[in-house]
Amino acid sequence: MDLKRLRYFCAVIEQGTIAKAARVLNISQPPLSKRLQELEEEIGAPLFSRGTKKVEPTAAGHHLYRRACEILRGVEDATRETISLARTETRTLRIGLTHLYQNYFQNFMLELNKRNPGIQIGVSISDSSHLERLLQNKLIDIALIQHPEHVDGYSCIDLEPVRLVAVVGRALSGVAPRGAATLAEVGHWPLVLLRRAEGLGTFDRLQHKLREVGIRPNVVHYISQPGVILNLIESGLPAAALLPASEVDPGRWPQCEVIEIEPRVDVFYPSIVKLTAAPHVPEVMDIVDEGYRFSEKEFRC
Repeated sequence: MDLKRLRYFCAVIEQGTIAKAARVLNISQPPLSKRLQELEEEIGAPLFSRGTKKVEPTAAGHHLYRRACEILRGVEDATRETISLARTETRTLRIGLTHLYQNYFQNFMLELNKRNPGIQIGVSISDSSHLERLLQNKLIDIALIQHPEHVDGYSCIDLEPVRLVAVVGRALSGVAPRGAATLAEVGHWPLVLLRRAEGLGTFDRLQHKLREVGIRPNVVHYISQPGVILNLIESGLPAAALLPASEVDPGRWPQCEVIEIEPRVDVFYPSIVKLTAAPHVPEVMDIVDEGYRFSEKEFRC
């Protein structure tokens, strides 16, 4: 069985359409369709259900995809290990870290570095949508991001949700309640919300939650980085921000007040994500499997 055909087959399953898979693989659609047809002829059974816009695997297709992922992972592991031994070169672990959870994953990154002194760790910091694209193009090995909206082709380790808090500057401090507020109360103020470059994310989740409590939010800014939002609020922007508690240290922002949202509203879902077909990442997984405790920092509001 040809490995290239298996890679093409897995790409089509993960991307959902032949057109998307062709773009990711950087080939035209006709040769990709031909390789899939050759694979079906070799197997002697249809691997996809025809007649729908999205490619849907048959039962045989599902089975082959699972086994193909194992085979390709094994081949990539063997290749990487052999090259590493042959060149005696330093292994590089490529990690994508979202702006959304830089503080949340900080201690985990320190633990990763402490346990692997012989490994070079490269970190790309961006929003979750861009990091998903880097993951799909195999430019990073693993992503520490918001849980993906669509998980086809991903292996995800979902962590506990991070609390939502409101951050209010001095311009609104006279109208802001002390200690805690409902989402509806916060929703009446001008808002600054997080928003990724593309795709659904926390921006859409927050707006949906606000509409559920009868609020049509007045969003005056949307920004991808919590730190930029906090700088604006600290500098006197008359608005409130809705942010993950892990990214807000009240001690660093003396002109801001941090308000708990009660009852609790969950929209921030950190996750450790890799491609299903990508090689195992033991440096990360060993820490997780040993029960490493992920938790938001206990900042005092």
